[in-house]
Amino acid sequence: MYSAKSSHYDKEANHYDAFNADSSRLINSTVANILKTYDVTTIVDLSCGTGSQVFWLTQLGYEVVGCDINAKMLRIAENNAAAAKLNAAFLKGDMRTVKIGRFDAAITIFNSIGHLTKLDFEKTLRNVANNLNDNGLYIFDIYNLNYLIKGDHITNLTIDWQKLEGNTKIRDIQYSTIDKAGLLCSHTISHVDKGPPSPHISNSSQVMQIYTASQLRKILIRNGFEPLDQTGIDGSSLIESETDRIITTARKK
Repeated sequence: MYSAKSSHYDKEANHYDAFNADSSRLINSTVANILKTYDVTTIVDLSCGTGSQVFWLTQLGYEVVGCDINAKMLRIAENNAAAAKLNAAFLKGDMRTVKIGRFDAAITIFNSIGHLTKLDFEKTLRNVANNLNDNGLYIFDIYNLNYLIKGDHITNLTIDWQKLEGNTKIRDIQYSTIDKAGLLCSHTISHVDKGPPSPHISNSSQVMQIYTASQLRKILIRNGFEPLDQTGIDGSSLIESETDRIITTARKK
């Protein structure tokens, strides 16, 4: 497995928000509730994508900087911020190496760390620490390996999404496989129909590195963080083989 390239979301960028609006609202609310528990004022989103978390937290009164490795996603974020008249700052950077400043909290949402190899995840953790104030928080989510390898749970990731944007019909069909080492392979067929003569059909695949809750805690401790809490993305209690995605909160030591 290789860590994803900066162009990884080029194809999905224009339709990313359409397919992720509902899940964004859920996890945004959970992240906001976590931040309320701690004395947080400033936040850096190191995988901001099209800006969902940045917009949400800015509207709640936090000072937020958004950073992403993908230029197309950033352009959409900047355009959306301008349209909403939000004073949000965005910059291009790699969460493994970017140096932005010191913040009370850092976030990487929507399985962002899954696009990294194990070694690059650890490198990212050390760099996250470099962008945090003393005792700063790191909040991130990832699929739960113990859930995905149990029974036929992997089939719950199968999707057949359809959206209508103006006169364009968009449909994504995806299925996934996973092994006990945590390599999640997803294969997608995308249909974009703008009218005659025929829809544009494309195929893509991606591999993600997935972890158990226990593995995440050990990696965090090894790289200078104290795990504080792990829950479902809706804030519910973590159940090892039943929680599909884990949101982890850790403190920089």
